[in-house]
Amino acid sequence: MTALVEIGDAEATGQVTGVEGTSLTIACDQESWAGHGLSSVSVSVFAPDALYRLSGPAQAAGLVVTTSPGSSIERVQRRQWTRRRLDLAATVCPVADGRRLEGVPGRTVDLGVGGVCVETLREVEGEGDPMLIISLPDGTSIVSLTTTVGVEDLGDGWRYRLAFRDLDSKDANRILDLTNA
Repeated sequence: MTALVEIGDAEATGQVTGVEGTSLTIACDQESWAGHGLSSVSVSVFAPDALYRLSGPAQAAGLVVTTSPGSSIERVQRRQWTRRRLDLAATVCPVADGRRLEGVPGRTVDLGVGGVCVETLREVEGEGDPMLIISLPDGTSIVSLTTTVGVEDLGDGWRYRLAFRDLDSKDANRILDLTNA
């Protein structure tokens, strides 16, 4: 999970490498806290289900920051739109140089106007954010560019959390109809 560490007016991004109770260990990309006390640190963690904010003291060793046990935790829901569990055929297509490459078939886990969770049997190759094609129950499909929010290796497949980019109002309304049905 990606994290933003804020200490006074200094900030650094990094990856959460350990969780033990309310204590997190974050490997940061850069050391930005020189000259700042670590008695009041704020960490925002961008998890698949929500945004979490931890506040409290921390310790630093090089690029690694560890929050103290007992830090306060606030859960902030990120989703603006309702998600509904739906099992629909989907194809995740990597895009390179403006061209769509061979897609990887999969199934949706859940769907909302803001995004979708898709499981595939194999990894989607390529750099950058993919295009997604979802087959709807009425025989039509939605095609949208997406932003990759998260990728998880399931051992027997892959799970992709994708946010829609530039979803037109017609497709947004079709998804809204499905999630409200």
